[in-house]
Amino acid sequence: MAFSLCPQDIGIILTYRCHGRCQHCLYNCGPHWPQETMSPATVRDVLKAVAIWPHCPQVHFTGGEPFLDFPLLLHAVELAAEFGIPRYVETSGSWCTGDELALSQFTELREAGLQAVLISCSPFHAERIPPVRTLRAVRTAIQVFGRERVMVYLPAFLGVIQRFEQERPTPLSVYEEELGPVEAQRVLWWGYGLIGGGRAGYCLGRLVARRPAEAFVHDTCANEILHAVHSHMDLYGHFISGFCGGLTVGEWRALPQLLADFQAGRYPDLVRVLIDEGPYGLYQLAWNEYAFRPRPEGYADKCHLCVDVRCHLAAAGEFLELRPLEFYKRC
Repeated sequence: MAFSLCPQDIGIILTYRCHGRCQHCLYNCGPHWPQETMSPATVRDVLKAVAIWPHCPQVHFTGGEPFLDFPLLLHAVELAAEFGIPRYVETSGSWCTGDELALSQFTELREAGLQAVLISCSPFHAERIPPVRTLRAVRTAIQVFGRERVMVYLPAFLGVIQRFEQERPTPLSVYEEELGPVEAQRVLWWGYGLIGGGRAGYCLGRLVARRPAEAFVHDTCANEILHAVHSHMDLYGHFISGFCGGLTVGEWRALPQLLADFQAGRYPDLVRVLIDEGPYGLYQLAWNEYAFRPRPEGYADKCHLCVDVRCHLAAAGEFLELRPLEFYKRC
């Protein structure tokens, strides 16, 4: 099975820091991360790497929260425009503390060449970010870019987050109590399309029936790793295929060699296990060689199992695939 050479969307992770520590986050982002951002020189390098693909994918500047370093974000947009790479930014709107600030920064980005904005909206974000900021971000982005260039993920939650206090974050438990367990599962887990990676399985696995590790014995990760159309490149040089936060398939600085290796079927050891055998294969490896034992309550999905095994392995040994290590410090 060949590695996909045509990703459609590459997320450039400028920082893993953000204002929240959302329960659903696949990348374990939050204010606890080091105050590090991608350097301007690295931004140029990563965009050059993106341009290697014959059919250049679009990029989205993301995090964490990319607006935490607005000058860097502005520079990144200008460079992407210079290289002719389609570009947008992904934000929670947590920085939108006032109308004037929101209008100023969105306008600067548009003038620098930003083509679109994606605004994250959900009860998970509203637990950390006052909904008024998210709503201000949506309203102002539409004013600056036009409705057709503003995406909300997910628009159905715009009404949901307005049910309660707008000026303060709302604990997720409030939504769960109002919805009830069955509706909470439908709206929050399935409605958002949650994946149990990152901290989602740990924090939100209660929303769904959990299953033992053996339930995932036939679930490989070949499609997610080899044919992901949405992937990420982070500030530390890691190439993250699909939505597998904390799992690097290689260094984006050596992208031509990485692509050649994958095309020839040469994979890093843990990545090979996931491609061939899935998280259950990783579980067996960790059980036999590193004394891993599964959680008695089971797992929400295969990604929940995978990240639980990887957290154990990251603490037990040195695996270059398990990066950045900060991801695993709060499993």
